[in-house]
Amino acid sequence: MSSLAVTFVTSDRTVWSGSASQVVVPAADGSMGILPRMQPTLAILDRGVVRIHDESGQVTEREVAGGFVSVDADVVTIAVDRAARRDPAER
Repeated sequence: MSSLAVTFVTSDRTVWSGSASQVVVPAADGSMGILPRMQPTLAILDRGVVRIHDESGQVTEREVAGGFVSVDADVVTIAVDRAARRDPAER
């Protein structure tokens, strides 16, 4: 099974880096799911939640308010100004 090499960064730190089975981002024109072997894509992010599903099934969620995502050859780069932990009570 293929995986995605994900790097999720803010202007001052790496939020998450590793292999993932799936990533969901709040693209400006709607939620976008990213799976292995996806076509190369560059998208602007809107306000919402980035969800990274790692290979063990753990999900990391962060609130973002803009930025971009780049997908190319199973390499995903997410760059945002800020990424806040999501309050578990909001789920």
